[in-house]
Amino acid sequence: MPSNFRVRRIFKGVVLWIARPLARAGTRPLTVTYFSLLLALLAAIALNLTGSSIVFGILVFLSGLFDGVDGAVARERNLASDIGAFTDSVTDKASEIMILGSIAVEYSGTLFLSLHVELWVIISISGWLLTSYTRSRASSLGVSNLDIGLGGRSERLFTLVVFSVLDQLLWGLVVVSMMGILTAMYRIHKYRDELAHKKMLD
Repeated sequence: MPSNFRVRRIFKGVVLWIARPLARAGTRPLTVTYFSLLLALLAAIALNLTGSSIVFGILVFLSGLFDGVDGAVARERNLASDIGAFTDSVTDKASEIMILGSIAVEYSGTLFLSLHVELWVIISISGWLLTSYTRSRASSLGVSNLDIGLGGRSERLFTLVVFSVLDQLLWGLVVVSMMGILTAMYRIHKYRDELAHKKMLD
């Protein structure tokens, strides 16, 4: 399922509502990108200083929202660029590491479903990185339609937000861990299908 039929589509109107006045004010897309990263950092700090999963969830939501705003600002101002796309991808990964890493710090030594929370975080980070890598690597090899599966970045963040504001952060961690791993496996499977289809056409 392509991402434009998922969470990003639901919040498209809100993203544009924020992006258009920012674009008219002359805001640079990279400024919004770094603001999104700052919000992720604040989410991590807030969780570790206050222990509040609700505050954490709100800040993670805002970080994810502004991650979409930067691209919208770039399109509104016709400033889309390779360096912008590259920086956005790098800051996305940095944000994810800070967000998930803060959970490991906050719940250090805690057992959840028979595993230490730190191990759940490692599983989650691995799944999230593999989900992104499978798409980017497939694209570099000529398969550009691997933005599929129900565990894209927006969906993972939104799921984590929902569980956080319900004060069930550790359950959210487990769910997004599985979402990342399963989506990566699904993309690998679809990539193999694409290769087989291409060979049949050759």
